[in-house]
Amino acid sequence: MNYLIIVLVFIIIVLVAYLFLLFKALSDAADQMDEIEKNPERNRQLKGIPTIPRLEKLFVRINTIYTARQKERITYQINETKIRQEIENISHDLRTPLTSILGYLDLVQDSTSIKEQEEYLGIIRNRARMLQGFIENFYEISRLEANDYPLEPEVIKVKGMLTDTVIAYYHEFEKKHMEVSIELSERETSIIADRIQFGRVLNNLIQNALKYADDKFILKQFVRENRCVIKFINDKNKLTENELRYIFERFYTGDQSRSNQSTGLGLTITKILVEKMKGTIEARFEGEYFVVELSWLIK
Repeated sequence: MNYLIIVLVFIIIVLVAYLFLLFKALSDAADQMDEIEKNPERNRQLKGIPTIPRLEKLFVRINTIYTARQKERITYQINETKIRQEIENISHDLRTPLTSILGYLDLVQDSTSIKEQEEYLGIIRNRARMLQGFIENFYEISRLEANDYPLEPEVIKVKGMLTDTVIAYYHEFEKKHMEVSIELSERETSIIADRIQFGRVLNNLIQNALKYADDKFILKQFVRENRCVIKFINDKNKLTENELRYIFERFYTGDQSRSNQSTGLGLTITKILVEKMKGTIEARFEGEYFVVELSWLIK
């Protein structure tokens, strides 16, 4: 009988100790969770996880939830910063030509010279077209990112489109006194892409070279491992390694492109279009040259 009482007392003591440890662990966890909720930016987790199997599993699960939430919060903060910067950039891009238009309208109103008025109206017309281009780019990027951009894939002969596109810019290259070199594969190569959007990609990349290159443009097209590769090559001018990292980022512009009144969306749109057409695109330096390389599987 005495032995039974001793066993019961021992069991009660063990249970009380267990309940005490359980209560303390839960109390400590509640205090830590209160502190975490008060200071979420510190990215803390529950510490001193108890060795009680089921409770340990619960605490590990809670920490997993905290980790996921912290990642979401960091992503949200990054996106919020990007959105704020993009709004600032959009405001700048729209305000600059608008301010110019309003200024020249005042000059037209104040001027009594027909010649001056015609000159000012010509500038206003150019600024208005620039503003229209900005707005169209903003609209395009929103459609592309919302997947509201139907594509019509077809078989495209690459050499013909490349040749026609470069020839269309012959006079622009001449005006800039740029040396142009075209090296196309002897083998006729076909890919699957949307003809209109593929042409747009080619135009965007040639315009980019015309805008920023100094004196040389090289276009190469060849076959590598069953892929059609197209390389747009020009002197890298003042482009730096740091700028290269962000070359396809939305609204990313350096001082040089700002002076050209660029929205910083041309290469972004190009990248999205290429990837939507199942191609790849990358930008890099090769010695003194800036290279944008496209590739598609050969049809």
